[in-house]
Amino acid sequence: MDKILFFLFFLVSLNSHSNEKIEINADQFTYDKENTRIYATGNVEIIDQEFKLYANKVFVNNESKVLSAREKIKIFNSDGSILKADKIVADNTLENALIENNYIYIPRIYKNENIFLRLAAKKVERRNKDWEQLEYGTFTACELCYNEKTKKYDPPLIQLKAKKIIHDKKKLNVKYYDAFLDVHGKSVFYLPYFSHPSPLVKRKKGFLPPSIFQTHYFGLGANLPYYYPLSEFSDITVTPKISQKKNPALLIEHRKNFKNGEIKNEFSGTIENQTNNQIKEDRKRGHINSEGIFFLNPKNYASYKLQRTTDRNYQHTYKYKYDYILESNVKLESLRGFNSYSLQSYLFQDNRREFDRKQTPRILPRLLVNWRSNPLNNTLNYDTNIEFINFYRTEGTDSKKLFINQNFTFPTILNDGTLLRLGGHLNAGLYNVKKYDNPVSSKFENNVYKNNFFPQLSLEVSKPYFKISKKTVSTFTPKVLFVKSTKNAFNRKIPDEGNINNFDLDFIDLFNVNRMHGTDRLEQSSRLDYGVSYTSTIKDSFDNLTTIQVGQSHQFDRNKYLNKNTGINEKFSDIVGNFTIRPAKAINLNSYFVIDKDNFSIKTAYSNLLIKQKNSYLLIGNSRYAAVIDQDGENLIDGKNQFSVKYDQKFYDFWNFTAYSTFDKKGKLKLYNYGTKIKYEDECFGMSFSWTRQYTHNPEDPTSNNFIFLFSLKEIMESDL
Repeated sequence: MDKILFFLFFLVSLNSHSNEKIEINADQFTYDKENTRIYATGNVEIIDQEFKLYANKVFVNNESKVLSAREKIKIFNSDGSILKADKIVADNTLENALIENNYIYIPRIYKNENIFLRLAAKKVERRNKDWEQLEYGTFTACELCYNEKTKKYDPPLIQLKAKKIIHDKKKLNVKYYDAFLDVHGKSVFYLPYFSHPSPLVKRKKGFLPPSIFQTHYFGLGANLPYYYPLSEFSDITVTPKISQKKNPALLIEHRKNFKNGEIKNEFSGTIENQTNNQIKEDRKRGHINSEGIFFLNPKNYASYKLQRTTDRNYQHTYKYKYDYILESNVKLESLRGFNSYSLQSYLFQDNRREFDRKQTPRILPRLLVNWRSNPLNNTLNYDTNIEFINFYRTEGTDSKKLFINQNFTFPTILNDGTLLRLGGHLNAGLYNVKKYDNPVSSKFENNVYKNNFFPQLSLEVSKPYFKISKKTVSTFTPKVLFVKSTKNAFNRKIPDEGNINNFDLDFIDLFNVNRMHGTDRLEQSSRLDYGVSYTSTIKDSFDNLTTIQVGQSHQFDRNKYLNKNTGINEKFSDIVGNFTIRPAKAINLNSYFVIDKDNFSIKTAYSNLLIKQKNSYLLIGNSRYAAVIDQDGENLIDGKNQFSVKYDQKFYDFWNFTAYSTFDKKGKLKLYNYGTKIKYEDECFGMSFSWTRQYTHNPEDPTSNNFIFLFSLKEIMESDL
């Protein structure tokens, strides 16, 4: 008889996973009322909230709650996994089952595409949905490729097979007994026992791939990281560093998320055997780096940072995220509308060899208050900044400061689009200064009180001009800022805690009313800033093709106490600007630059050129800046003309090659580092080999070579290649 022309829908009162009736659809039913049995044949479909089962033949015993299916079985589970089998005998929830000749497909995402892990076995025993045993099973994360010549699927690149596989979903691990590692269908490695985390687990405990290195200080060595998730919201990585010449070192990284915040901790330590004057000594070395943030409520939060090390060179030598200056702080901050409040404290550790640590400032406390109005046009806007700060040192100047900066601005836009912004600025400070060498009076002041008061006026004018073509929108905007200042703005009778000699003019600073760091030294000269900006944007997409900004400043008096190359110590400043040019989709060039006003040479430039093709890109960066020269013509910091080059090329579908270098080209070529890396990675397997040679000024480890080989078996033993 031909296939029945309609489906018979029948509701069976089985105790399903959801404690509701399950639905059975089929071409034909046979129902035994006395024994409450159902035989369904032909396109059988069983629908439950947790799964959908399809088969040619299904037998259901309502009394014993046993379900049996045969021929072309497919089960689609709610977690996205798919099971195919020849025969299955199970309870009605499928939590306990015997399955023959089955294939399980577990979904995952690779490069934004949905692919499947594959697990196959001749026989599967499932207990309580949490435990599965597979006989003669195989596992692979590789996609299978169909061979047109043989008209069959080729063996996967990497697969594990074993006589017995146990998948424990409670302990989240997979165990293999009598296991083989196959490459292209050929067994290359045998393991009597092997285990790896379950594909169901997101974070997997175990050893991460090691990194191998060789340096002058350590000789041949390796880092052996071990990762362990402590809970759903915290984990730890422990990394021993073992080497040929030195005692082992240990690095511990801990991370924890809270309901209202997070913390990250990093600790390391070692005991080195050193010989001084023929006497062996144990030298304890280590560091700590801890930070966290906690949101007390939607408007208030607290944060902290703790960074300390035992000596200047330790972190650099051991490659533990070296910084010149380590900062420890505690902050309590509040954001309320346009207003903010902050209570802070700072402790620094300066690792620069030329710096006297006894003169490192400590700050306890620092109080910042900012009251700001809603910025509107044609309205008087206000911005109030209050700062109280206490500096103290082991040696050198101590000071306390209460400073108030009050700004009033009135912005308006004229009918022709011209923007006018008139501003009034009041600055006042009260100081308590101890142990200060006054450069004005040439006297040593042990404990004095001082004050400072100076007003400023500003007027900003800008007018945009637009040109619209078929494809682009161009905007040309000239801008002028006038600032009237007073001599008290640069008050040398009080200590300079803002370190004004580090100031270097660029376009970002150009149109700020106060362009210097902090509030201790501001420009005493009135000035006129002027510049233009040009942008070209693709119509309707807001995608910039070209941006150019250029400007200069005219000081009515010389800023004679600044370093000679600050850019504003003369009446006319250096020319500053930036540009981004994208002549084609594959090319992008950008630069921030300073041009010497006298000879129009490039004084400072930070530039990047990116050239991209379909499977490759070339990135060239240049950082060029002139030497820092003080008022007396002394060279404080040498200039640099530093380049960084990186080339990346993708070969075929899975191979990638990278080469890079950083060097200085000022006179003779001076290398900082160079290296190369080659990587293979597909959906189931990856490996990489990299080599870097690093040049440093660290006396313990002047140069170093790093050789690193990594491999990754997806879902088994993964690493960041």
